[in-house]
Amino acid sequence: MTLGAEVKKVERRAATAPIHIHQIRTALLQQYTGLIYDEDLKGYDQSGYEKRFLSRALTAAAVREVTGCDHKAAGAAVIDGEDDQGIDGVAVTEGTQEVWLVQAKWSDDGKGKLDTNAAHKLIAGLRLIEQRSFDRFNDRLEPIAARVNAAMHDARLKVTLVIAVMGPGKLSTESTNVLEDARSEFNGLGPVLEYRVVHAADILQQIRQDLAPEPAQVTVRMTNWLRRNTPLTAYQGTVPASNVAEWYQAHGSRLYQQNLRQSLGTTRVNSGMLGTLVYEPENFWLFNNGVTVLCNQLEEDWPGRRRPDEPVHLRISGVSVVNGAQTVAAAHRAIEASPGAVEDAEVTVKVIVVDKNVPDLAQRITETTNTQNHVEQRDFIALDEVQAMIREDFMLSLQKSYVFKRGEPDPAPDEGCSVVHAAISLACAHHNSELSVRAKRDTDLLWDRGTGGAYPRLFGERPSAFQIWRSVLVHRAVGSALNEERKRFQKRAADVSQRGDLLITHLVFQLLDQDRIDDPEFDWEAVLQEVPALTNRVLSWLIHHIDTVYGPTSFLSGTLTDARRCRRLAQLVLRDAQREGVIPDLPAIYKATKANRRKPRRPNAVPTLVDNGKIKNGTPVRLRLWNKPEIEALSSWLAEDSRRGEATWVNDRTRCLVWAVDGKAYSPTRLVLNLYELAGWQDAPVAVQGPARWTLDGTATLSDLARALHDEQAERE
Repeated sequence: MTLGAEVKKVERRAATAPIHIHQIRTALLQQYTGLIYDEDLKGYDQSGYEKRFLSRALTAAAVREVTGCDHKAAGAAVIDGEDDQGIDGVAVTEGTQEVWLVQAKWSDDGKGKLDTNAAHKLIAGLRLIEQRSFDRFNDRLEPIAARVNAAMHDARLKVTLVIAVMGPGKLSTESTNVLEDARSEFNGLGPVLEYRVVHAADILQQIRQDLAPEPAQVTVRMTNWLRRNTPLTAYQGTVPASNVAEWYQAHGSRLYQQNLRQSLGTTRVNSGMLGTLVYEPENFWLFNNGVTVLCNQLEEDWPGRRRPDEPVHLRISGVSVVNGAQTVAAAHRAIEASPGAVEDAEVTVKVIVVDKNVPDLAQRITETTNTQNHVEQRDFIALDEVQAMIREDFMLSLQKSYVFKRGEPDPAPDEGCSVVHAAISLACAHHNSELSVRAKRDTDLLWDRGTGGAYPRLFGERPSAFQIWRSVLVHRAVGSALNEERKRFQKRAADVSQRGDLLITHLVFQLLDQDRIDDPEFDWEAVLQEVPALTNRVLSWLIHHIDTVYGPTSFLSGTLTDARRCRRLAQLVLRDAQREGVIPDLPAIYKATKANRRKPRRPNAVPTLVDNGKIKNGTPVRLRLWNKPEIEALSSWLAEDSRRGEATWVNDRTRCLVWAVDGKAYSPTRLVLNLYELAGWQDAPVAVQGPARWTLDGTATLSDLARALHDEQAERE
C-alpha cells in the first residue's frame, strides 16, 4: 500500500471517531440551521429532531461537496421528507448539464451505510425524475424542477447518484449491484449515469476547509511580458503550457474558486484543445484564447535583466483562474499523455492583482472574460478544402450561402445553412442509424476524423450542394412536423418526440426516395410534402416499440443514446411504418387532453431563457426586421456597418444583449429602440416587442424559443 493510500485509510477511520462525529454534528447544526426546511420535524423531541435534521444537513453537505455551491444553495437543494420518493436532495451544477441526486444516512455512531431497500428507492426516484414525473414529489422540488428538466433534455447530460453516509462509505455488494444495474440500463452511447459515495472523512475535510481555507500559490514563468499599473497591477505574456499544468497538479479545482464554473469536474475538456496540445503544440498559442488569473498578491523575481525580452517569475497567491479552466485542465491531461510534446506549447496568460477597494471588479472580469470561445474540434475543418468547395457549390448551384467557420453568423433559413446543420442532416440521411445517435449525443462527435470517425463518412466523398441542401430541408420539415405532433402527446410520448427527433428524422429519410436527391431537375417539394405523414407514422411506431421492447418504464436517456438499441428500434419501426395507414393504438395516458392543456400565455422571454439556461453566454444574436416600415427605415442604415445588427448574448435577466458596436449591455427592446433613434426613424413606434426581433439562427426569435420552452414544460405537467 502506498503512503497516500495509507493516509486516506487512516483519515477514513479517524472520521468515524467520536471526536470527529461531534465536530461534524456541531458544524452541520451551525451551518444549516435556518437554511433547511424543518417544519415537519417540529413535533419530535430534541433527540428525534436533531437526528432527522442532521440527516438533511448531511444531504446539504454532500451537495456542497459535489457542486461547490454555498451553504444556502445546498440547504435549498434538500427535499427530504414526505413524498421525497427516495431522494433526499436534488441539485444542478450552475452553468452545466450535471444533475446530482442525493440520499443521506446519518449515524450517531459513525457506522452509516446504504442498505438495498434504500438503494432501490433511490433508483425508483431516479426513474420518476427521468420520466419528468415531478408532480410525484413534494413541493420542495418545484423551485429546481425547471432546471432539472432543462438539464435532462440536454445531450451533454450527466446524472450522478450521491450516497452520503456518516460512516466509512463502503457499499455492500448487494447495494453496489443495484446501483451498477441501474448504471448499465441508463447509460447509452456514453457515460450518463454514475454514482459516488460521500463519507464522513469528506464532510470533515469540507468543514476544515471552510474554517481555514488555504489560498493557492503558484509561480508564473512568463516571457514577452507587458506590465500595467493602472487601473490595476497586471502582467500579460507567454507562459509554457507545462508551467500551467503544474498549477493544476498542485492545486486541482481550487484554482477555480471565482470561476463561473464551480468545479472543473463538471466541464467537458474540449477534445480539439487536447489534440492540439499533443499533436500540434507549436500551434496551440495561435488557436487558444489564453488564461486569465486573478490574485491577491504578486511578487516579481528576475532571473536575468529586468527587461521585457527577459523572463520574469511571478509568485502569486490567492490565485483564481477566472477564464481558461479548460486550458489549464487540458495542459494537465496533455502533459500526462505526452510530456515531451507539451514542452513546446505556450499559452497567453494575463495576471491581475485584485484591488480590495473595488470589490465588484473581480466579478465583472470573471463574467466578461467567460464570454470568449475556446478551441473546438470543429475549428479544424475550416482547413479542409472540401468545405471551401462545398461553399462554392452552394453559391454556384443554389445561389445560397454555406458557412463552415465558427464565429460566422448563420445565414437566414431560406438563404443557406451552416456546416453544423449540414452535418446533422447528412448524419440523419445516412443508412446507418449510428450517425444520428452520435449527432444527438454531441455534435462534436461529427467532427471526429479518426478511424470510424463521422466526418470522413459525411464529407469524405464531398456531397453536392443539392444533396446537402435537400437533406437540410427534410431535417427542418421533420422538426416542424414534430412540433405539431408534440401537441397531441404528453409525458413519456412527448419526451420521445423531443429526445428522439434525430432518430425520427433518420427513419423518415429511409422511407423517402433519395435516389434523385442530387438531380437538379427533380421536384423535391413533392418529397417534402410526404414528410408530415411519415413523421406521424414513425413517431407512433417508435413510441410503441420502445415500450414493447424495453418496457414503459425504461430509461429513454439510455435507449435513445444507445447505438445498438436504436439500430434494433430502426429495424422494427421501418418494418411497420412502411405500411401506409397503419398506426399503433397508444395508451390513453400518452394522449394530451383538454384537462392537461393550459391556456396559452406568452412567457416573459428573457427571464425564461436565462432561468432555464437555454442560451450559452457568448452566443451571437442578430437583428431580424419585422415589418415593411421597419425594413424601409433601417435596412440601408444597417448595411453601412454590419455590426449594427449584431449582439452577443449574456445570461442576465434584464440586459441580455451586448451590442457589437459599443460593447454595452441592453435589453432586447431597449436596443431596438436605440437602433430606431440612431437610424433617424422619425415615425418609429414608441413600443416594440424586442425579443421578437432578435434571432440566433435566422429562424427562431428569442420570443419563439421562450414560447417553445414554455409549451414543452406545460405539456409535461
